Amino acid sequence: MAKLVGRWKLDCTENFEEYMKALGVSIFIRKAALIFPNPTCEIQNPAEGHFIITMNVPVVMTHVQDFRIGEPFEDMIPNGDKQMTVVSEEGDGKLVFKEEREGGDHVVSRELIKDEMVMTLRKGNVSCVRKFKRII
Repeated sequence: MAKLVGRWKLDCTENFEEYMKALGVSIFIRKAALIFPNPTCEIQNPAEGHFIITMNVPVVMTHVQDFRIGEPFEDMIPNGDKQMTVVSEEGDGKLVFKEEREGGDHVVSRELIKDEMVMTLRKGNVSCVRKFKRII
């Protein structure tokens, strides 16, 4: 899992606004997220199976996820709803976040592909891909 540990900056994104619509995010927050399009992400692994992920979207928000693999934790999605999320580790260091929600499951994964952290987000039948470059 050490592959994902570090600091990352968003490089490109596909279908993000449609994904946020599927989550029920207000137009105000959707537009703000698109105006400030360069969030950073820091992934820490302070102990075996324990992770802290900090997403910083300038001006809009800072979102911290502090969790252990396989243990439910309270998380907040971009529309402000809180939910219970369970994270699993799949394959060679892929983190998969799953929430069962009305209107379709919400699944987010993070994995290293070549030199990018690829974040795939899916709500029901709407998906989005966000690619991050490592900050040195």
